Amino acid sequence: MRVLLDMVIAAGTGLLLLYFLWPTRSTGKRLLKSWRVKDPTPAQIDDAIRYLKRRRLLYPVLYAVLSLVPFVSDRGIGSLVAIVLGGTLLAELIATQLRRGGRRRVASLTPRGLFDIASQYVLIVYAAIVAIGIVLLLVDMRIGQLPALVVSVGAVAVVTWAAVTRPADGDEQVDRALRTRSVHVSAGLGAAVVGALVGGWFDLVCLLAWIAMANTNYVSKKIFW
Repeated sequence: MRVLLDMVIAAGTGLLLLYFLWPTRSTGKRLLKSWRVKDPTPAQIDDAIRYLKRRRLLYPVLYAVLSLVPFVSDRGIGSLVAIVLGGTLLAELIATQLRRGGRRRVASLTPRGLFDIASQYVLIVYAAIVAIGIVLLLVDMRIGQLPALVVSVGAVAVVTWAAVTRPADGDEQVDRALRTRSVHVSAGLGAAVVGALVGGWFDLVCLLAWIAMANTNYVSKKIFW
């Protein structure tokens, strides 16, 4: 009975977020402008709306499924936060693997590198958070939290890999902007998942890192070869 209740609460949370975050034309326009697409056209806005819908429609189902996973020791607000963060990250992962019906993908003539679409600072901070999170969990002997952390790292890695390797889809300017957004947002979500698993003061640090990463809309100059 408790399991069913947890699933209903998680799915209900997903539906509530879906209701409040349902993409509209103003949402799509605002998204593109925030990721440096100036004066987006109606067709570009349509691309942004599709991008958001493909992710947010997955929230209720993924949250319900993840409610079965013991992210934290209790089943309170900490667990719900971990479910929402993990489900949102998985939605990003699944959406990057889906092909758009009726759209032709075009391979880039110039090889695309990771740091051509993503900020090195975002990725370095994410890697540092993961490393610190693993150390803190090992020190506290909370080995049971490590599998969830590893899965979240895998999800971020696949999203990042797909952003680099998948053929271009739709408008080139929008495609590039959304690739960058996917990498930065997934890294931020991954950092927040680590914080939710570790808890305490580190949770706040990871929350701030998530906000910073998800709002980093530029590609930094290379600081390493």
